[in-house]
Amino acid sequence: MPISLRAAALRTALERALNDPVHLHPIDGGIRLHATAPPAAEVERWKQAYDALSTADRWGGSYTPEGPEVWAEIKDEVST
Repeated sequence: MPISLRAAALRTALERALNDPVHLHPIDGGIRLHATAPPAAEVERWKQAYDALSTADRWGGSYTPEGPEVWAEIKDEVST
């Protein structure tokens, strides 16, 4: 799936911060990235993740059957 430079930069920053793969899904008018959240005690990883997430248009966290995850959305940035 083609993605914008902004989404690619966010993906790279999150992968470095989380030391885990970041998954991409197209959404209406943009793209959603999500990955496993770091353990609560890993403050430095959370700081790096927050710095990356705060560049997104929307971001947050959720609990999935696989465990907690973080997500971010970039609007109107999907390349065609």
